[in-house]
Amino acid sequence: MASPSVARREIRKAVDPDDAVMMRAAEMAAWARSNARVVLTTAAVAVVLACSFLYYRIYKSQRAERAAMQYLQVQATLPNDTVQAIRQLESFASRLDGTTEAAEARLSAGQLWLGKGQPARAVDDIRPVAEGGTPVAEQAMSLLGAALTQAGKRQEAIDTYLKLADRTRLSYVKEDALTQAAILREQASDWRGAAELYRRVAENMTKGSPDRALVEMHQAEAEAHAGAAPAAAK
Repeated sequence: MASPSVARREIRKAVDPDDAVMMRAAEMAAWARSNARVVLTTAAVAVVLACSFLYYRIYKSQRAERAAMQYLQVQATLPNDTVQAIRQLESFASRLDGTTEAAEARLSAGQLWLGKGQPARAVDDIRPVAEGGTPVAEQAMSLLGAALTQAGKRQEAIDTYLKLADRTRLSYVKEDALTQAAILREQASDWRGAAELYRRVAENMTKGSPDRALVEMHQAEAEAHAGAAPAAAK
């Protein structure tokens, strides 16, 4: 026989799903009425953010189109005088900084500076592109390594090539960057470091290929130099 306490308990009826939805809707409506200011402010902020994002997308798209058209005009009207051409490219890049075309203009200016034997000025133009996020950033890093090498900044050039090798997903770019860094280490008589880089290049190549055999030959030569080098003084 059930105890009196149990007998006195009321049997709760299951709430109908439709009734639960209506109850929840009523609760939300009541909350909205009591917090109307919060709701309106939140909605207004959401609308402003959405409009701002849309405006930014439109502005960015229009700016990119304008940059592409103007860059074609700049390229078509570059003067024969190298310095004047560089100034025109740099002026365009400053006006439309942040676009891919501005980055390309800086790279072109940097190449012209290198052609004039002024790598330090080339570095000034190329470095912002190499450190930026445009599609030509990796190309800029490779050119920056060459400019730094010409400027006599060997270690910084090595660091740039190694950074490019770690960043890129393109095998041929990685191989070239590591090879350039290995050559610079050889010039600094860092034979062990050069051998390690040649090993990394070879590992990225097809086994048995002529290119890999050539790299492995350079690796063996560097290892031989490293073995013959006198021990560092302690």
